[in-house]
Amino acid sequence: MADTDRVDLLFKLNSALAANNPEKAMEYARQGFELASKIGYKHGMMLCINDIATIQLDIGKNGEAIKNQKKALALAQELKDRQITIVSFMNIGAVYQRMSRYTEAATYFFKALKRAEKENDNRLIALSETNIATLFIQQRNFEKARYYALRADRLFKQLDFKAYEAKNLEMLGNSYAFDGKKEQAKPYYQKALKLYLETGDELGKAVIYTQMVDLYSDDPIKQIDYLNKAKNIWDRIAPNNLNAIANLGNFGFVYLEILKDARKLGLVEKKLNLDREKMVADAENYFAKSISLSEQAGITDLVFQLTLPYSQLSEYKKNYKLALYNLKKHIKLQDSIYSQEIKNKIASLDSEREIAIRDKELQLNKLEFKQLWLYGILVVVVLSSVLLFLYNRYRIRQLQLKSALKQQQTEQLNRELSYQNQLSESELKAIRSQMNPHFIFNVLNSIESYIMDNNKRTASRLIQKFAALSRLILENSTRSLVTADREWKALKLYTELEAMRYNNSFSYSFKLDESIDLKALMLPPMLIQPLIENAILHGLIVDNQPDAHLEVSIKKIETGICVMVKDNGKGFYPQSNPQDKMGIKEKSIGIQSIRERIEMINLQNQNGTANFLIHPGEAGKGTVAMLCLPNYYLAA
Repeated sequence: MADTDRVDLLFKLNSALAANNPEKAMEYARQGFELASKIGYKHGMMLCINDIATIQLDIGKNGEAIKNQKKALALAQELKDRQITIVSFMNIGAVYQRMSRYTEAATYFFKALKRAEKENDNRLIALSETNIATLFIQQRNFEKARYYALRADRLFKQLDFKAYEAKNLEMLGNSYAFDGKKEQAKPYYQKALKLYLETGDELGKAVIYTQMVDLYSDDPIKQIDYLNKAKNIWDRIAPNNLNAIANLGNFGFVYLEILKDARKLGLVEKKLNLDREKMVADAENYFAKSISLSEQAGITDLVFQLTLPYSQLSEYKKNYKLALYNLKKHIKLQDSIYSQEIKNKIASLDSEREIAIRDKELQLNKLEFKQLWLYGILVVVVLSSVLLFLYNRYRIRQLQLKSALKQQQTEQLNRELSYQNQLSESELKAIRSQMNPHFIFNVLNSIESYIMDNNKRTASRLIQKFAALSRLILENSTRSLVTADREWKALKLYTELEAMRYNNSFSYSFKLDESIDLKALMLPPMLIQPLIENAILHGLIVDNQPDAHLEVSIKKIETGICVMVKDNGKGFYPQSNPQDKMGIKEKSIGIQSIRERIEMINLQNQNGTANFLIHPGEAGKGTVAMLCLPNYYLAA
């Protein structure tokens, strides 16, 4: 057997074992690479080093994986192997994603998709779209994730690639499960598991078992069964895989949920012989171990997800210092994972791709237009040589051509209008407000002071309310519209936290028009909160007045709804100084953001009359801010 044939055989053996026996697969891949290097067989070197990097990613050796994957890319580019070049782009992006370096991951994923589309390779196009879907899931942009995963699903079904189709179905399941739509996620997970079983993919089975735990929150026995199934596979094949570490964290999370529910606790104690003390100890060990492994592997996203439930477990054990420590770590990581810079970069890459597709369509339209003119000229030449009695038919043909051209122009105009609407929506998302970081750290400092003063009850209440508010804002900030009951709850929590933070130096009330159903009403998130923040910080707490009061109300009007934020605080500054003409509230960055968002809402909704007014209260005391939105935001 020729040495090159032996390298190819070793490569095939490695590929066959990668999903079920990574260690053996790695051994064959290394032997193949060493032999290929010895005989100067660069194609074999490229294939083997590419698989070595892929296996290293699966077993959690991210640093080695990125080095070897770049070697594979260099060989692919040297050999001008376009397919392996695209695969290397995807794999490098996957390693960066595993390392929570989302900007680099997005760059390589979109680069792979662009190259795959240029090559018209549907398999690589679908794989690239699956990778991009995972990235949008991590950024909690579930609608965009489903858009790419569904495109990939159609291609995989045409190509009949069961292994790739299973991975993409898993992503579709994640896009629904992480969005709180568990019933819609279940059929996708079940289809993915069926395909993994058919192909004998042990790693795929373990991932699905891990993901399905969240679908059975009312059945702790089934949850623990899935966790153990997944753990048995991970311990045997790849204990340092990202999903293996996540599975350990899931043990801690499931135990915490059981401890907080007397019915679940009784059921587990009876059927699995697990008592409360053991579950508390095991949950803490699982959280600590999974966080430690995540930090060693540089998986920031997983550390972020685990620190919040670990904080809640510590609070359950009345270990408030550890609870505060993990909560602070969770908040700190939030900015690095869900930062606006990362979102903007990914959105920019997505927009560049959409624009490229649009330019390609325009070029095709121009070509078709030229072809139509050519056909028209040929028709004129032919018809000019026929007898006079065909003159009428010639005129009819000319009218048909003109009609076709007008229709094309109309369609082109519609595409331009649609594009402008997409730009407006993108700009509206880009200027969406975020919660003031000063407020976050002030609340944490207040919690710390209560703990130091041994006021554990107040500290616990603050932690609970702040965790609930952070969760609401994080979930709401990924959508352009949310149900009003969620936004109303977030506003109440924010106001209550501010009141507690300032020792209840002001009172507040929330009033709702009885004719409004908050669950049927949609509102832009974080649009009202800056008004409440201004009223408190620039009005109510300035002079420490004894009757300081804040009132927030929603009422229905003929054209939509109006939200009023009213305070009896310091109000507008006197206008003696021209530089202070508009008052401190008018200069607020939050107010400017509201005006920009109102402008974008009116650009998108031509029939709407969204507006925002702010003026002094009665007799010049306090301030009244009025925000009106059109009926466009009322859910059907």
